Amino acid sequence: MSRAVDLLSIVLMVLAIAAFGVGVHALGKRADLESLYWLVVGALVLKAATDMVRPKGGR
Repeated sequence: MSRAVDLLSIVLMVLAIAAFGVGVHALGKRADLESLYWLVVGALVLKAATDMVRPKGGR
């Protein structure tokens, strides 16, 4: 189970990097709304990837 979660987290990190890349490319095309969308998507996917592997608190 732990390996599956680790693999899914890695896939999500790759998707986040791709979304950031698309967002930066859209900035170069001066497509502000599109770039904002992809940068937000990248940030949310990155947060999801890191939350999956972060150990939960014992409280």
